[in-house]
Amino acid sequence: MTLKRKKLIHGTGKSALAKGRSTIITELINKLQKTLILEDLLSSFSEELAFEVQHSGYIFEFKDMGILIRGGTRNNNSCEYTLSIDNTQLGTLTFMRKKRFTDDELINIESLLGALLYPLKNALLYRQAIQSAHTDPLTGVLNRSTLDSVFQKETALTKRHVSALSLLMLDIDFFKHVNDTYGHAAGDETLKKLTRCIQETVRESDPIFRLGGEEFAILLNDTNKDGASLFAERLRKAVEATMIQHKQAKFNVTISIGVTQYKDSEQLEELMQRADQALYSAKDSGRNKVVVC
Repeated sequence: MTLKRKKLIHGTGKSALAKGRSTIITELINKLQKTLILEDLLSSFSEELAFEVQHSGYIFEFKDMGILIRGGTRNNNSCEYTLSIDNTQLGTLTFMRKKRFTDDELINIESLLGALLYPLKNALLYRQAIQSAHTDPLTGVLNRSTLDSVFQKETALTKRHVSALSLLMLDIDFFKHVNDTYGHAAGDETLKKLTRCIQETVRESDPIFRLGGEEFAILLNDTNKDGASLFAERLRKAVEATMIQHKQAKFNVTISIGVTQYKDSEQLEELMQRADQALYSAKDSGRNKVVVC
């Protein structure tokens, strides 16, 4: 059973505060303002709320930024709040537990949520700034500057779990022809369409990068070069079958893909060089192909 509450805006619930309650709120605000990391902020708020209202878990969702964060354990009974401040939407926050929340507990939750609003707004702004610095503005995927740090994390996981890691490098065949024939706006639409096609093919855990122009890279965790080759061929066929439409123009594009597998302790530059060589071979041998190196 889910109890949906009305929008919680700054100031809601203040009239319900008992004497001494304002001190609790002030202390809570001070604690919450110590972090800009959204996951840490929500976890800290949940821990503090538990002193007042027991709950088994929470879910925070902000669809505008593609954020979904879960903590604790899901249960049948829940109360959901739509949060906003200064006419700015801050997402929804749901608390869960086995037994139903009482009216007094809901009042307590609402009064404490008032302390979360400004820290939450700041954490969302911080997250947005970080995402903007790390993502390609046209396609929304990661940019070249993030590849090294993500590679370090992926190789650390590969070593820890004794698993494989593969790299795909790809670009659009005759992309200049698209720009020259249909215009740069059509070229941008092609890049966005390709990105969606990649996103629909990869797993959520596989990071995608736009390296520049029409060139992309994909890291496939827990995947050896044989598995990566199969994935690359599936992606190649999906792109080839995709119709791109811009204004009155309809056309298809193809991609060439180079595939290679990470070797223990090698540097990113070495891995990329092999993938790039494979990509060059794919283009040199006729394009619209997958080559493994």
